[in-house]
Amino acid sequence: MKSKGVNFLAETQKEINLIQCEKMIKQIRDVLSVNIVLSEQKKIEEIHVLAEDTRNAKQIVRDIETLLRVEYGIDLDHKKISVVQLQKEQLTTGKRLKFTGMSYSLKKNQLEVTVELTGGNRTCQGHSSGINTKRNSLRLFAKASIEAINQFLEPHNLITLEDVAQFTLGNQDVISTTLIFCRGLSEEILVGSALVRQDDKDAVVRATLAAVNRRVPMEI
Repeated sequence: MKSKGVNFLAETQKEINLIQCEKMIKQIRDVLSVNIVLSEQKKIEEIHVLAEDTRNAKQIVRDIETLLRVEYGIDLDHKKISVVQLQKEQLTTGKRLKFTGMSYSLKKNQLEVTVELTGGNRTCQGHSSGINTKRNSLRLFAKASIEAINQFLEPHNLITLEDVAQFTLGNQDVISTTLIFCRGLSEEILVGSALVRQDDKDAVVRATLAAVNRRVPMEI
């Protein structure tokens, strides 16, 4: 007799929803990011995982095998799962972008923004322009930051802006940005926040960088 609340192996394989499947695998302990490669027949060819090193890689592979077997009815060869593990020191001192410059100009009701970021020996600028309203001006600084960030990303990766907002937490003004990180066919929501120190424009850039630094692979 089947017990309530227990998943059982599917009798037939379910069609893979790539985004959903990657999200499920990322819920496995120590998994940081996942990239699934599908064949033309929508079958899993490879699974690439980035994880912390607090557990043996074989345990992570077994967890992924079990998840696929229970949720999708797939008996995947463990050789198709590759796991790269990083020490905590590597995660906290990884490649990061620095905010090195910003300029903007106002022509009638049009705001033009330039944000400069530096990573390694490279410096890139992002630009944006649009109507100068309070809410839209914050979005323009976020968009300029993202345009600069995208120049550092690895091939087939892209970041887009979902939303930006300013709010008060305690006695502090805070800026938060929500981004979408697109890697191939997968998507991941990134969120970053920063205190408003000098002005909200500076905080928007810092919040955007907080969302991507240490999380998004970059070519620096």
